[in-house]
This record gives sequence, structure tokens and C-alpha cells, in this order.
Amino acid sequence: MDRRAFLTVSAAAASALAIGPSVNPFLPTEPALAWPKGCISSLPASKTRRMAWTVDDGASVDSLRAYVKLLEKHEELRMTMFVWAGASSWKKLAKPLTELTQSGRVQMANHTMSHLSLTGATDRKIKQELVSTGRFIEDTYGVDPGPYWRPPYGHIDARVIKVAADNGFTKPVLWYGSTGSGTGVSSASVLKNCQKWMANGRIIIDHANSNATVANFASIRALLKARGLQTVTITDAFGA
Repeated sequence: MDRRAFLTVSAAAASALAIGPSVNPFLPTEPALAWPKGCISSLPASKTRRMAWTVDDGASVDSLRAYVKLLEKHEELRMTMFVWAGASSWKKLAKPLTELTQSGRVQMANHTMSHLSLTGATDRKIKQELVSTGRFIEDTYGVDPGPYWRPPYGHIDARVIKVAADNGFTKPVLWYGSTGSGTGVSSASVLKNCQKWMANGRIIIDHANSNATVANFASIRALLKARGLQTVTITDAFGA
């Protein structure tokens, strides 16, 4: 699937539903062949076999809580969470997330305030979405999210990249493989995607919007062990 088809499918899904990401399971699982210049979609080469497990949205409090409990129980796991600041779960789970963030095992990154398609937004709106979410992360967890951010739905172009960079968000993080999780998606489908895409050097996109991935936590841990993969945050791999 080329990048144009990738983004077209994603945009069509969002448009057809015309509702929030909490019930949008239709992000394509195939990676784009070419993101715009300047985007991060895979990890740099390393002697360590590693993968970045990244978690978006947090539309479901129960789902996000399950990720928190997984991380608390298994100290070897590290994740990057792209915060949709308009979702209430980030405030409700602020205490345990702050502890995980301050331990360095969770990295908080920017996923906008309203989860809108930035390619259809004005420059002013793009700035507002990113800056307000950056402040939310600082105020809520006591950490600077730094330059890392992810555009909702993967909608990104040169203009969006420039506006974001002009406001300090210089490192857009995309992905190379998806769990395909979402409301209405079966846990069996998610596991198949994990088996397909979780590999050395990959950045995997996941969503804390349902229990589709949560149901597979034990199987995912077993898969990572069998493949000799460590999980790292984006900052672990690229620096602050």
C-alpha cells in the first residue's frame, strides 16, 4: 500500500464515522511505504533487538488502566504514550501514570487536544492543538513532552510538519506496523497483527480505546520473549 492509499483509507474511515477515535477501529494495519520527509517511522540500527510499543488516544479509562497495571507488574516493559489530551482517562489516571513517567518506563508524547485531522486545520489551529497538549502533559505529569508528537490518523504533510516544528514539535513519530486495535475489532485479529508486525526495529502503533489488545497482553509478552525483543521508548532510541 503506498502512502496516498494509506492516508486515503484512514481519512475515509474517519469521515464515514464522523465520530471520535474511541470507536474508530479502521486505521490500516499495513505500513505506508513513504511518509513525508522528516517523519520517524522505525528505530535506528542497534546491536540490541528492540521494538517501540506506542499507545495512542486513551479514549477508554478501563483500557488505559489495564496498560498501567501491565507496566506496573512487568518492569521490563517500556512504552511511549501519545496523549489525546481531550480524553478524560489521562486525568483520571494521572497518579500512576506520573509514577511510571518519572521512572522513565513511560514516555508521554503529544497527540493533540481534539484528535482532529491536522491536514484540514489552519496553522493557528495546529499550533493550538499541539501547544495546549504540551502544557497539559507538563501540568499533569510534571514532564516536558519534548519534540515528539503524532498526528491523529497519520494525517500529515509538509505544512503540518513546518507549523509543528515552528512551535517546538520537531519530531513527528509515525509507525511501521499496527496492532489494528479498536472498538469492534476482535482480539484474535489484534494478535495476528502483533505476530505480523512486532519485530526488530519497528515502531508499532496501538490504541488504548478498547480491550482488543488488553486481552492479548500475555500472548504479546510471550511473543516478545520468543523473538528476543526488548521494548524501548522513542526517547530511549532517539534521545530527548
